[in-house]
Amino acid sequence: MLRKIFILALILTAFQSFAQGPLISAKDFAAEQKANKNMVVIDVNGADIYGKQHIQGAINIPHKDLYKAGPVEGQIKPADELAAIFGKKGVSNTAKIVLYDEGSNRYNSRVWWILKSIGATDVSILHFNMDQFSAARIPLTATPATGKATTFAVTESNYKACQMADVQNRAEGTVLLDGREKDEFEGADAAKKSKGHIPGAVFMNFKEVLTATGAYKSKDEIIAAAAKFGATPEKPIIVYCNSGIKAAVLYVALKEIAGLQNVQNYVGSYADWVTVPENPLVK
Repeated sequence: MLRKIFILALILTAFQSFAQGPLISAKDFAAEQKANKNMVVIDVNGADIYGKQHIQGAINIPHKDLYKAGPVEGQIKPADELAAIFGKKGVSNTAKIVLYDEGSNRYNSRVWWILKSIGATDVSILHFNMDQFSAARIPLTATPATGKATTFAVTESNYKACQMADVQNRAEGTVLLDGREKDEFEGADAAKKSKGHIPGAVFMNFKEVLTATGAYKSKDEIIAAAAKFGATPEKPIIVYCNSGIKAAVLYVALKEIAGLQNVQNYVGSYADWVTVPENPLVK
């Protein structure tokens, strides 16, 4: 009987781990950091934030370094350029990679998507929370770290970006989720960056899948939150935002944590959509 209970406990633990997708807790990270000296920890914040305080041993690759220069906000650089950036910093496509940001889970989720899209095999998202870090005894420092240059080999990936044409020609019944703020969705933001939303889109702010501290909610909570906006397991779903950052949060939550199978990420998002003047918008 005890053996059966033990095996059941192992199965439940494995299921819970799977249900949380790419997330790694502070406690598990601390243990992994001690056991795996080859693990690569990446702080994706800007250099100014990294310079003040970061996880000891973490290298700095600001998420903005991965975007193209130009008028269209947040468009990702070509795969070969991304591979060169990661390789130069000491990140290979087969490394155990852990990403964290300032605690919002926006920027590490975005970089998670980028890495997965070019073939990284083992990428985890760590939520930056000082209380949890303190409890797990994760050391912080202001001393920068560097990695030994390596090769990041771009490989075929199942994480393919949804393109503008896919949104234009989406199947009937597809749920198009806009993860921005309500004023942006309505084309009434103070910055006047948004003139509305893509026709047929449903407003679902990305924070719907996060807790008050910015951590991802549980699988069941995310499924329940998505259902309120018509995004249910049997429906095709496309997520977008302004430039792909908040959409990455929705993607990780819906596809990787909640396990909804038919979820696509319109990586170019609103910024890409409005590059074509004929594309309609709704306020």
